[in-house]
Amino acid sequence: MNQKYKYLLKNTGILTISNFASKVLIFLLVPLYTSVLSTEEMGTYDLVVSTISLLYPVLTFNIVDGVMRFAMDKAYDKSQVALVGIRYITMSAVVVAMGLIPCHYIKLFQNIHGIEYFIFLYYLSYTLNQYFIQLAKGMEKVKHMAVAGIIGTVMMLGGNILGLLVFKMGLTGFFLANILAQAVPAIYYYFVLHFYSFFEDVQYDKELNRKMMSYCLPLIFSTIGWWINSASDRYVVTILCGVSTNGVLSVSYKIPSIINTVFGMFGQAWQISAIKEYGKKDSIKFYTDFFMFINLMMCIGCASIIMLSKPLARLLYAKEFYGAWQYAPFLVVSTIFNTASGLIGPMLSAVKDSKSMARSAIYGAGTNIFLNIVLVYLGGAQGAAIATAISAFIIYYVRRRAIGDGLKIRNPLVLWIMWSMVCLQALLEIYTSFYFLEIIIVIALFLMSYRLASHTLKKTLAIRKEKMND
Repeated sequence: MNQKYKYLLKNTGILTISNFASKVLIFLLVPLYTSVLSTEEMGTYDLVVSTISLLYPVLTFNIVDGVMRFAMDKAYDKSQVALVGIRYITMSAVVVAMGLIPCHYIKLFQNIHGIEYFIFLYYLSYTLNQYFIQLAKGMEKVKHMAVAGIIGTVMMLGGNILGLLVFKMGLTGFFLANILAQAVPAIYYYFVLHFYSFFEDVQYDKELNRKMMSYCLPLIFSTIGWWINSASDRYVVTILCGVSTNGVLSVSYKIPSIINTVFGMFGQAWQISAIKEYGKKDSIKFYTDFFMFINLMMCIGCASIIMLSKPLARLLYAKEFYGAWQYAPFLVVSTIFNTASGLIGPMLSAVKDSKSMARSAIYGAGTNIFLNIVLVYLGGAQGAAIATAISAFIIYYVRRRAIGDGLKIRNPLVLWIMWSMVCLQALLEIYTSFYFLEIIIVIALFLMSYRLASHTLKKTLAIRKEKMND
């Protein structure tokens, strides 16, 4: 097997072994907190986390992406890259603390009054953990990433059981569990990466800081765009439909998170390989083959998940949360487009084309805001799910045009047909009871994927045989 595929599969295998069982266990916690927490509490927690997800890239200037990319570049010293990164992380934490202190004393936001301390700890632990993850990725320390993932899961499980069931702390216990899940892995990274020794006799490199900022600043728009696409619906739904409806909508994201979890195992390994293989012989074929393989698997997986939306909801959701199943199909569709654009992102990162990533995010964000307001007003929370799927496609389309010949898909029409079939299935699942048609769609997707994969394999073997004869 080609060395580049071995490297990708090895990293994917390590991350899969360490994350699969743990992610499944976290997923199984959904019935726990939907039975213990109210829809209002879930809505409040979701809004806090969504807000932090927005503030984080803005206040840190999205420095962690620069840490990962420049740490992989052999032209730069990793200690200097790490020093630039930690400065911005520290400054952002100070800004958040200065904002939360007056919020607490003047009771600016009643929903979060009394938990500002936990919000700060969540922000600090989240940013540090993200920083160390990207640093480890840039240093190609995949095994450490795997161990840290397991540690985070154990902390999440233990924290939820103690906070929600044993001590019955409610929303505060839920926050503590999530803080532990971020903080303890960050401490682990600190020691295993020997971070304490990074800054011995290291001078702050202003020129490196300038180059990293030049790369990172456009990515702020990209990250905000992703945030708008995944989180702005929470605010629109809260305003137009109420915080309880937002709590139900936030829980509906747990079903597509099954797909996101599986892809995440590939995605982290892919990000490292895409940058590492940039400019090498046959890199375009490598990019294209992996892109098509993942998309075929995504279509089959998403179609299967959509068909199981109601059974999964009965298994996972308690009390008034059951209605969340109806929002899941189009959120699952959005994961297909998010995955496709997520595969192209590392290719653009390899050439340091952060402007194209920013442009795609801005177009997607604009579409998302407009459609959220219109569709939520007309159709409630379901409109938010549809808006998320459409804007995710816009992001993919812009990135696909930006990468150009860097990705040569042999059968683009087949991909479009498969995506359209999954969209049709989402409509059938939500608005009809024609389950036999859904079964036909899933079977058709299996057959199309098998035929396309067989054709690609035969062509690859033929090319290899021809080269050997020459």
